[in-house]
Amino acid sequence: MSGAYLPELPQLLERLALQELVAAKWLLACVGSAAVGLAAWLLLNGAARLWPALRTRRGVWLAAQGVVAAAALLPFLPHPAQTSITLAPTTIAMVDATPSPLADQPNAAPTANAWALAAATTTEDATSEHASSDDAASAVGRAVPLMAAIWLLIYAVGLTVAITRQWQARRMWRKLRATAQRLSPADLQAHGAFTAGQLREIAQRKLTVLRTDVPISPMLLGARRPCLLLPAHLDTLSTAQQQMIIAHELHHWRVRDPLCLAIAAALQTVFWFNPTLRWMAKQMEWALELSCDQHVLAGRPQHQRKQYAASLLQQWTTMTPIGVAAFNGATIAARIRHMQKDSLPALSTAAAWFTGGALTALLAAGAMLQPALATNIPPSAGSAPTVTATPGSAAATPAPTTASPAAPSTEPWRAPLDKVRVISFYGVMRSVLPTPHKGIDFAATKGTPVHAVAGGTIISAGHLAENDGRYGNAVIIDHGAQRSLYAHLNSINVKAGQQVQAGQLIGAVGQTGFATGPHLHLEMRQNGQIVDPAPMFANLDAYATPRALKVRRQQQASKG
Repeated sequence: MSGAYLPELPQLLERLALQELVAAKWLLACVGSAAVGLAAWLLLNGAARLWPALRTRRGVWLAAQGVVAAAALLPFLPHPAQTSITLAPTTIAMVDATPSPLADQPNAAPTANAWALAAATTTEDATSEHASSDDAASAVGRAVPLMAAIWLLIYAVGLTVAITRQWQARRMWRKLRATAQRLSPADLQAHGAFTAGQLREIAQRKLTVLRTDVPISPMLLGARRPCLLLPAHLDTLSTAQQQMIIAHELHHWRVRDPLCLAIAAALQTVFWFNPTLRWMAKQMEWALELSCDQHVLAGRPQHQRKQYAASLLQQWTTMTPIGVAAFNGATIAARIRHMQKDSLPALSTAAAWFTGGALTALLAAGAMLQPALATNIPPSAGSAPTVTATPGSAAATPAPTTASPAAPSTEPWRAPLDKVRVISFYGVMRSVLPTPHKGIDFAATKGTPVHAVAGGTIISAGHLAENDGRYGNAVIIDHGAQRSLYAHLNSINVKAGQQVQAGQLIGAVGQTGFATGPHLHLEMRQNGQIVDPAPMFANLDAYATPRALKVRRQQQASKG
């Protein structure tokens, strides 16, 4: 291996870790979308039985499809979660982010005796219990990357098939459009089936009207700028029947129904694995047809309604399989029953509010149930060894190097969080990078308050450019003998030059920089070198996850 390649290895491993994270998130996205879709199907199917008017409303079914699609975006949005999953290219550990009790008084700086007393309450039985649950969670967690990779392969195959079908259908419609004859304004005037108002509207909005000899149903081709395709067999109908059929298609055009159908088709292609989207699309298509039927028949006498129904039956019997799709699976008998009514059933205010509120609640529930996926990528060895000053931060200082653990100071540090749970120790090797971990990671949800571990002076507060910005928003406090660094903060409550006391609020946990899940990364720096901060805390092991202890123990044994 060449020396020029070595500096690029950390960046390569970072990209691999992020790719695995994206694959795992997409797996969660697909599962969440399918679950929300099933819940929406059960909800709307039951609501439609109670309020039949729901089946005739285009907006209900379009909104339902939007909720199912939006559910797939939830894993990719930053949010606090009760459960976090920390990913690495070869390992995945599930960590319960529920804080463990460490300090009952948030603003008090506990002494070493307080730490020891709290640690003494943790029994061996409880530790064994946590170890069993953590090992079980780890076993499940290790299977997630494999499942994500398998699903990604299956999804890619299914997406290819779905796109191929859409491409074939589009190619068929393009061929049909290319072989059709375009009707000029003079042809439309001589056609006799267009009213004067329709001709003016077609001319003003520049709608292209085509005529084809293929026995299909009249339809609109295209989504953004559709064209009206009329089959030649319409000439066998009476002028009144032709006018009603054309009015039906023009109403589709006015209310932009082709665009709604295109959106539904795109969602069905992307989420080809979700059958509820296909069901919702069929319900929406049925609502579109009923709405246009009622628009055409509004105020017309019964004999004209019968003529319209007869023309529908005649089209059904003369169509090829290509044109059957225009009826969207709806039965002729059901449509004729609706044609006999003066109007569509009214949708009550209660039904509208219930449906909207229920769909919103489904999306909110999906957001709350989403676990937070995280991969902690520590600073790489090849990063620039300087800190660039940013607004609100101190002047640039040389970046420290890694050294052996330092002896604890006479004054122990207080916990940086009110509730402490250590998920990664200093110096452990992970598959993300070939360099050891340079700090201690504490599990916490986004927005958890972060406190100064000891009194001192803020020397940097804001985005930290050190290590190519991997620390994100960070605070560095000078305590005299040592410095403490708090990385990946979501918000910062102090400024450079400010004096702080132990336990004072300095910011909130976040996931800025190269940490895609919320947690606190704490470093200790002494004499320009990075050292292990664990000796500054009394019995920190009592608040570590069994997995974190196991990884450290195994690596220490291998080194020994």
